[in-house]
Amino acid sequence: MKRVLLAAVVASSLTGCAGWEDFELDPYLPTVTFQRLDVLAVDWDGVDADFVFDVHNPNPVDVSMARFDYALAFEEIEWLAGDDPDGLFLGAEGDSELALPVAIEFQALFDMVQAVRGQDDIGFGLDGSFGFDTPIGPVDVPYDEDGGFPAPRRPEFELNRLKLKDLSLAGADLNLKLDVDNDHGSNIFLQDVNYDIALAGLDVGGGYIAELGEIDGATSGSVNIPITIDFLDAGTALYSVLQGDELEVSFRADMNVDTPFGLVPLEVDRLSEIGIER
Repeated sequence: MKRVLLAAVVASSLTGCAGWEDFELDPYLPTVTFQRLDVLAVDWDGVDADFVFDVHNPNPVDVSMARFDYALAFEEIEWLAGDDPDGLFLGAEGDSELALPVAIEFQALFDMVQAVRGQDDIGFGLDGSFGFDTPIGPVDVPYDEDGGFPAPRRPEFELNRLKLKDLSLAGADLNLKLDVDNDHGSNIFLQDVNYDIALAGLDVGGGYIAELGEIDGATSGSVNIPITIDFLDAGTALYSVLQGDELEVSFRADMNVDTPFGLVPLEVDRLSEIGIER
């Protein structure tokens, strides 16, 4: 957090003016403080966020902000730059918030800047200046901030194998093992899972799991999906298929992933030929 004063800038504009030599400028200059990064919305495709500044006017009269320019970079690579010609009106002896909104598309960002495995965010740099029309003339307040920007990466799912726990002429009980790769530094939690499964092209139903499991940061882990098959409903053709060594499995699910940035909905759709373990 940086507090910026522009005594030198204003002093230079007043050079040569009689009577100003002993004037104390600091108490009358607006100050700018970077407050926070507000994440408004985030999913696996992008994020909407505000860079929020606090602008303080110590003067007993209103001050207008006539100029505002910015340059935003990620990992020292410039992403966007611009200016705000509309300005901001500052009330007398008060604080005003200025929000610089940004919308980031992750695919474009990651094509430019490689997010590092084991990190939850990527570095940003934001710099520019605020221009004020004050009672003592125009002044420009520079700012130069840096920090971390959220960079969610979609967890990757792979079908590992089927574990056949019980098989009879009436039905079967199995576990579908899913491998999950978590690219973040923080752990993620898989929850509120609604899923459907097909074996060898035959729908065997699905279910709901409130808490599927936790995957540690920067690692691959596994979770298990229980499957119960009633051959009267699913068809006896599955009985002979399950006596083989492998079969085609389709897994579709929607779930919530508890990430460092909050709950993010995720859809999973996988089809693979996998082995049967007994």
